[in-house]
Amino acid sequence: MKKLIYIICFLSFFHTLQAQEEGVFTHYTINPMLINPGATGFDDLHHNLFMNMRAAWTGFSGTPRNYSINYNGPISKNLGLGAMIFSENIASLNRTRAQLSYAIRFKANDFKVSAGVSTEYHRTRLDNNIVSSAVPGLYDGGDQIVENLMDGESNFDASIGVYGSYKEQIFFGVAMPSLVRNRLDQIEGIGGDLNFLVNVGGKFPLPDTKVVLQPSLLLKQVRYSPLLTDINMLVSFLNEQLITGVSYRAGAGGSLGLTLGTKYNALRLLYSYDIFLDEFQSYNAGSHEITINFNFARKNGGFDRSKKYRK
Repeated sequence: MKKLIYIICFLSFFHTLQAQEEGVFTHYTINPMLINPGATGFDDLHHNLFMNMRAAWTGFSGTPRNYSINYNGPISKNLGLGAMIFSENIASLNRTRAQLSYAIRFKANDFKVSAGVSTEYHRTRLDNNIVSSAVPGLYDGGDQIVENLMDGESNFDASIGVYGSYKEQIFFGVAMPSLVRNRLDQIEGIGGDLNFLVNVGGKFPLPDTKVVLQPSLLLKQVRYSPLLTDINMLVSFLNEQLITGVSYRAGAGGSLGLTLGTKYNALRLLYSYDIFLDEFQSYNAGSHEITINFNFARKNGGFDRSKKYRK
């Protein structure tokens, strides 16, 4: 039985790597640049630094571990700039992505819209010891795909997106990730479905309280993955001194998550725990995600750390 599990995991790693590529993290609710380059520098009053870590299906050997650090902020009245380093480990597969994002903002009456593009460098590598430490007889040698991955493969990609708001209360976005690789798939005849992410949400303060409701919806169709639908609800109290929320994902077995966080001055912390609503959940201890966010107000071309911007 143990040998069978190793074989299944080994053969599915390559598929899993591709399916995980876009929208891995669930904390796009506070950092939409994770899924949409159009959101780069959309908050034209602040600079943001995010550090994310996600450990999926903990307790089961070889499951994904994802890490990212990214910055985005305004560099002029209408331009935003962002950068991200992303790392993913799935058993013996290691992938790194370096990304630069650019966006231009427009304002018209109560609407603010930003169009952005990201340029990306991907590096994928398979540990050399996978062929000797996995299951004897599983790998006979001569597999060109495996040998190329052990040497390391590099490629470039690009994504585009549009992100906007209405009265700074309703938010919406459309993104198309992996445009280059999706086009290559069409040429090679191994895919070609349109990749897209569509999200909409809002911030609704309750009258005479310090409570803000933040519902959101995400539709996601990415490479080698079925259509997924995320339904999220964040609730913040006392100017985000307490943040809590729930999320539900429909598709691919489904998942249910809980979120807890807080904000103190320029620092915001967010933690989520989710479980897989399928038989595989009985073999793991759920997934964990942590985000650390530093938020600095920008004023007159610089940073303003005065008290009114730290509330």
